[in-house]
Amino acid sequence: MTEETHKEREALEESNKVEESSPNLEFVFGEEASKRYPGQVTAAIEYAAANTYDYGPRMREIDLAWEVVSAEPMANEIVRIRLQYSPVSGFRGDPGLEYMDVDANGAVLARRQLNVPRENRPVLLMGFAAFSVVLAVVMISLMTVFERDTSDPLYVAGRTLWIRAEEPKQQQYITYSGQDSNGNVYNWAMKPSDESNNELTYVQVTLINQTSGTVNLVVDENSAKLLDGDRVTYKPINTIESAYTAERAPQYNVPGFVPLWGSVKLNEGELVSGMMVFEMPRGSTFSELRWTSSDSASIKYQ
Repeated sequence: MTEETHKEREALEESNKVEESSPNLEFVFGEEASKRYPGQVTAAIEYAAANTYDYGPRMREIDLAWEVVSAEPMANEIVRIRLQYSPVSGFRGDPGLEYMDVDANGAVLARRQLNVPRENRPVLLMGFAAFSVVLAVVMISLMTVFERDTSDPLYVAGRTLWIRAEEPKQQQYITYSGQDSNGNVYNWAMKPSDESNNELTYVQVTLINQTSGTVNLVVDENSAKLLDGDRVTYKPINTIESAYTAERAPQYNVPGFVPLWGSVKLNEGELVSGMMVFEMPRGSTFSELRWTSSDSASIKYQ
């Protein structure tokens, strides 16, 4: 072995050691976050328990419980820890959510409240039940009169395509299992770019070519628009570029999630179905989905 070859081998071995010692930087959830970053998670929970003033006068005086939601590695060995919290007893509703940026020594560098716990109160449930009864009576009457036109309001016809768009659903994160371009199965996750104010809204869209020889579709940010209750429009996000590998998180898993994105060719009688995702303000309502790629159709939501 020549001296030059020996040096090249030593350099390669040293490079492999560096790669093996480098941490696997990825977004992780739940118990995996606690295992991967135990010091930062412990520091965040202890800091939250010792500094409850951020929760306001109603929450700071009662016993709270914290649970780690996720951990996201950032620059300079800082980890963003997301925690959800709620009263220990007598609470029924949605927990609060916050995040803290914690360094390698356990020092909390930043803290931000994302939302406070929201309790489901009996008076609201009773009011909703009464409204549902009235709505059911009205809808039965309307369906009797307009049965032919409203048998499936989420299924409409364009010039060449039949399109169905399920009711939109919104949640903080989306996780799912699926294949990459090489056929390997991974757990994938997506998150909103503005986690403080927005959530992800997903809609299952089915496109059916029943009337034309061949239809070429391009599903991208200009192929559809989702309108909220105030008629503000939102474009879909790129579900391929936005997805990243992550640990399983059952609380955010969307069963049967298949991204609908890219170029699609539909021969006569063929269909394609998948999920489109929109980033919208937390708590949004939905009024309409407009499809504009290779055809035009509008699905209105009640």
